Amino acid sequence: MRKERRFRLMINVFQGKMLARFVAYWFIYQITLWNFLFLWQLMAEGKGNPLEQYARFFSAHYPMLICFAIVVPFFAWDAMKFSHRVAGPIYRLQQTIRAVAADDPIRRVKLRNGDYLLEVADDVNDMLESLEERGVLTIDRSTGRTKPVETATPDKSAASDASHDESLSSHLA
Repeated sequence: MRKERRFRLMINVFQGKMLARFVAYWFIYQITLWNFLFLWQLMAEGKGNPLEQYARFFSAHYPMLICFAIVVPFFAWDAMKFSHRVAGPIYRLQQTIRAVAADDPIRRVKLRNGDYLLEVADDVNDMLESLEERGVLTIDRSTGRTKPVETATPDKSAASDASHDESLSSHLA
């Protein structure tokens, strides 16, 4: 069975905000370091023409800016890969919760090796097992898919069970 993988740089808003924050912090750090080093040079040299001093400072330290420009994309890429280990499970959990609320067929939550929130996924799967025990869901063990229980007979007890199931579903929504 061939598994088709989809590639998405960002899964949700969390990742974009985290990346923006990461780049902003790194930029603030770099500006602070640059200015601190320039002030250090000014204190060491004493009074003089600040423009000449800055030109000397820049010519002596511009490799630091080149290094910054080279390293930041790699750090940002690594941050995005790391955030996928959080955002991916959140996305998968949201899909499962929405499917349960909509009475759509759902799959048990399965996460990749290295993903975070494994305990939460286990709790959601335990919840699905509990709903199956209550008769709200049926889990197809061969495919790992679950589906809502359909009422089989229109008699009074089935109608009572259906209203109970609807009440339970409305609480889940």
